[in-house]
Amino acid sequence: MIAADVHLSAQPRLDFVVAPFPADPERPEARRLRTEYAGVAWIGDRPDPATGMAGPVYQRRGVDTQLFLPDTHWYDVDALADVELQVTAGLIQVAATAQGTQGLVGALAEPAADFYEHPEGDGVGLCLVLRGDIWSNLGLSYRVTVLCDPAAVRRTGAVVEPGDHDDPEPDAT
Repeated sequence: MIAADVHLSAQPRLDFVVAPFPADPERPEARRLRTEYAGVAWIGDRPDPATGMAGPVYQRRGVDTQLFLPDTHWYDVDALADVELQVTAGLIQVAATAQGTQGLVGALAEPAADFYEHPEGDGVGLCLVLRGDIWSNLGLSYRVTVLCDPAAVRRTGAVVEPGDHDDPEPDAT
């Protein structure tokens, strides 16, 4: 079995400070940081920039990857005791065959997100976790929502412009 490459193309990250509804003015500490990470995971190969279509590579390939989101904040693991994560994903493209028909998908297990330690030991960052088997190149739209104590953020993540494909280093703040 040949392993498939996975490439992330992130959208700008959105950060909000939110309060429970209905608001409790006597508990201002209840305010939470809500961060929205979104983008596309190109599984197998990125699409052709001229046509927007992924190439027709038809062979079974395994997908088992944990990818740091390119714009992840870096969090203090001890401050994440009450963190809430939500992950949604949707298939947006399946490569066409040489005959002009739609290719086979295969199967992707439910996408997940989890925190992993930074290799340099500077807190934990958010990873998109994808597993399964595919038969053609795929585009998967993802959105990860994190709700946590604002004090849990050790360092703000990098600013990513739409279409960036590199994994930039986070900003040191």
